[in-house]
Amino acid sequence: MKSEFLIVARKLLEAEMRPLSARQLVNLALKQKLFSDKIAGKTPYQTMKSKLSVHIRASGEKSIFIRTGPGLFYLRHLLDGPQTIYDAPPLQPPKTSERVLVFPSTWLDKRGRFQGIRKQWKQTARDLLHTDVCNHVPRLQAEGDNEHKQILTYIMVSRKSRLLAFKRGTYNRVEDFLRGSECVGFGGHVAEVDRTLFSIRDLGLIDNAVRELSEEIKLPEKDIARLRTRHGLRIVGLLNDDSSPAGRRHFAFIIIYETSNDPAWQRPLRGEKSITRLRWVKPSELSLWDYEYWSQLCLREFFPRQVRTLPAYVIRRRNPLNPPHILCVLGRVSSGKSETTNVLKRDFGYQEVNSGKVLARILGVPPVPRTPREEFQDLAWDFINTENGPRLLAEAMWEEATALSCPKILIDGIRQKSTLEHLKKLANPTPLGLLFVHTPPDVAYKFYSKRAISDTTIHDFLRIREAPVEGEVEEFIDISDAVLYNWAGRESYRMAIRALFSRIVQR
Repeated sequence: MKSEFLIVARKLLEAEMRPLSARQLVNLALKQKLFSDKIAGKTPYQTMKSKLSVHIRASGEKSIFIRTGPGLFYLRHLLDGPQTIYDAPPLQPPKTSERVLVFPSTWLDKRGRFQGIRKQWKQTARDLLHTDVCNHVPRLQAEGDNEHKQILTYIMVSRKSRLLAFKRGTYNRVEDFLRGSECVGFGGHVAEVDRTLFSIRDLGLIDNAVRELSEEIKLPEKDIARLRTRHGLRIVGLLNDDSSPAGRRHFAFIIIYETSNDPAWQRPLRGEKSITRLRWVKPSELSLWDYEYWSQLCLREFFPRQVRTLPAYVIRRRNPLNPPHILCVLGRVSSGKSETTNVLKRDFGYQEVNSGKVLARILGVPPVPRTPREEFQDLAWDFINTENGPRLLAEAMWEEATALSCPKILIDGIRQKSTLEHLKKLANPTPLGLLFVHTPPDVAYKFYSKRAISDTTIHDFLRIREAPVEGEVEEFIDISDAVLYNWAGRESYRMAIRALFSRIVQR
């Protein structure tokens, strides 16, 4: 069961112990922040209903889900009796279905897989955009297929020194610090409808860009005429993002559209309801962390002189960050936690409890790197899933912390919320301050590659980054008292750490 909607539905139904509608499931998931990524599309309720319905219809009695009435879903193993199962009449399939352009993901491995943006796009386009490599499949099929990548256009609209920015949809998480909620990229799936007699050479790629712009923005007449002749559009790069399940199923051609001088562009108008807060922005004036990851990639790559990519921080709650306290430094693999720890120890008088070393002693093995990271991750996952694992780890860290007799204790690398909860109980009334270090996946990969003993591919890095024991780390950003954003080199990041804690100390 790979669908995020189905995983979330199962978790909620097990917790609620009652039948729920698709709308109830989505509302609960949003409230509890159970979706790891922003919900795709304008109709998450319909997506949830569709995912559950398809699973029940396709799996029959083997499905873990059942219906207990029209629009109500439940888990089979929680039923009191078979009489409560409701057999819904099958829906008639639509007469037409969008078919999108895809290619085998392995094709990219043969041509050199990359993470992020590649500006050298022409040869890849010549090799890729052929019917012997690509084909069209139903979009629903493509969304569940991890063996193929769907081709997208990602279009930045520019006017002089400004970019057109917007916020897509109304179902984003309330506090989406990790991926941001703003966007500078329009576009969508290259579909079968985009391929015509006049677009055989690129399988409809540019025609798709024209169609998407025409749908998402109310274009002035002058621009409609320009786009009929493909004037103003230029491909500037390729985008591949294997850092998330959704990213691994997509591959984008980045396009810039330079608008006409029509005065109507002074107040651009949306063409779709999912486009909100449409406005012009200067790259030099925006906050990079407010934008979703693909927009961050484009802004950093194509506007490096204008965009502020220096490390930055956000303080959400100041009191837990003031000593005496225990400061927990949290973040994913190669985010910069170790550098944060070193600066705080050297410049601000903190003493460290390293959770990895504490766990290594409990397990009776050497810490990383003497024990290979992946081997250590497996051992840690087995331990943390034992009945008393989180409590024992928290107690061992607390014992080491109290032995230090210092008002500034730093604990580096906690990975499970259950461990954190046990530590909070043990430390009470001493406050726990939570500092999350966020580094974009492509930057983290570069950091990891530089310190790796041997050559590390993006696949190697993602396997470590997405190991089961790392699964909850990303969620810590929602509950952290401060977030450090690490975009660039070591020295500028050190400056951001010092600036953050100097500001805390001053007040």
